[in-house]
Amino acid sequence: MEKNLSELLADIKYRSLHGPEDQTLSGIYYDSRAVKERGAFVAIPGNYTDGHKYIPQAVKSGAKVVFGEIPRSEINGNPQTYVRVNDSRMILARASHLFFDRPTKELFVVGITGTNGKTTTAHLAGNVLGGDTDLVTTLTHSESLSEEEPVTTPEAPLIHEIARNNLNKGVNNFVLEVSSHGLSLKRVACVDFNCGVFTNLTRDHLDFYESLEEYADEKIKLFTKLTEEDNAIINADEDFSERITAETKAKITKYGINQDSEVIAEDITNTKFGTTFRLNSPWGAETIALNFPGRYNVYNALAAASVGLTKGVELSLIVERLEAAERLPGRLNKLELNNGSDVYVDFAHNPGALEKVLLELEDHYERVLLVFGCGGMSDRGKRPKMGKVATEYADRFFITDDNPKGENRIRILEEIERGVGKGAHYEVIPERKSAIETAMDELTPESCLLVAGKGHERYQIVSGEWVEYNDRDYVEKLASKKSLI
Repeated sequence: MEKNLSELLADIKYRSLHGPEDQTLSGIYYDSRAVKERGAFVAIPGNYTDGHKYIPQAVKSGAKVVFGEIPRSEINGNPQTYVRVNDSRMILARASHLFFDRPTKELFVVGITGTNGKTTTAHLAGNVLGGDTDLVTTLTHSESLSEEEPVTTPEAPLIHEIARNNLNKGVNNFVLEVSSHGLSLKRVACVDFNCGVFTNLTRDHLDFYESLEEYADEKIKLFTKLTEEDNAIINADEDFSERITAETKAKITKYGINQDSEVIAEDITNTKFGTTFRLNSPWGAETIALNFPGRYNVYNALAAASVGLTKGVELSLIVERLEAAERLPGRLNKLELNNGSDVYVDFAHNPGALEKVLLELEDHYERVLLVFGCGGMSDRGKRPKMGKVATEYADRFFITDDNPKGENRIRILEEIERGVGKGAHYEVIPERKSAIETAMDELTPESCLLVAGKGHERYQIVSGEWVEYNDRDYVEKLASKKSLI
């Protein structure tokens, strides 16, 4: 796909233009290493580095046009055209939107935000909307993974490229996980959402935000973007929903387990294998047998059903599609052992998510064991809170590594320990594989082990080194070695 710079500039606000406007562009790039011949490079100031430093590399790679925030006289390199702008991130979003011919205006676009449940809700919503749906989630579109670390919501060029490709393939529905970072960093600033979904709000990412209030302020942006013609699907059992209701212009549909909702779950029955509930709504009532255990997955299913109902999908078809939905990698994946115990691998990596999973498991087992840690170079304040949750809801737990990255791994473990309550039965084992093996050796009939934090991830970062590793794979190999499967 190609576009002339003059076409983009007609719809972009900029401060000054240095060089010819008549330039044919082959793509929009923010990573100088990825620039192709005749590409446009957008130099973005960041927390750790400044994209303006990489303009020479981008030009060497073939960039003919560069967008940046600093004066032309201060940049190195010699692009044929330099466009000075006020906000590079907004320009990256706007230029991507224009380069790919405004693709999200032609799709039915659903944005799902919240602290926990985004991936599963997006997966279920995709099922509800049917086969002509594409998802951009933590688990899809591997090309959205950066060199440094996977992201939930990719940068704007990839989002709009995927959207354009979907249109070319005849896809009509586009479901996006929208993280707080995706909103703060304007990755979705020019995405035309038709429907916003709110799951819940608990502590997370307070390494990036100064407070929970600031974190919440970013989440609300998805809903203030919506118009009167759009839909806001909100969890009525969450206090933050009141603020969304007050600030959005969109048509509101509430879902929940309490009575103050249009889409309500009643008569809930949880087992180790799934959940059955009756969905009541203005569109009718049906019983749903979901292949996802846990009360929190009832909320995810209600949110997904609400997306379908407001879109006009028949309730009977929604039920059929929800019941056919398969579980996701790293989301409460269960391995049954032949000694009468079970091992679960789950992505729960913040206090709220960990509490919900442990509460679910304690309903079904006599004893719940837990292996968990906290990521390095991220929200340190949640570490003692994770220790507190483990004390309250696990019978025995093991504190271990979870991507310590370049941070001192012992300090991370010590900070988790600060939240551990008196009388807790726990052990600190830094090496993750050793912690899991020790925990599995303690499993007895009617007990279970939750290995939390990494879920689907296929790597471990220790001392800055990326090591191939996956919890589920390791648990299966260990169980086989011990003749437990």
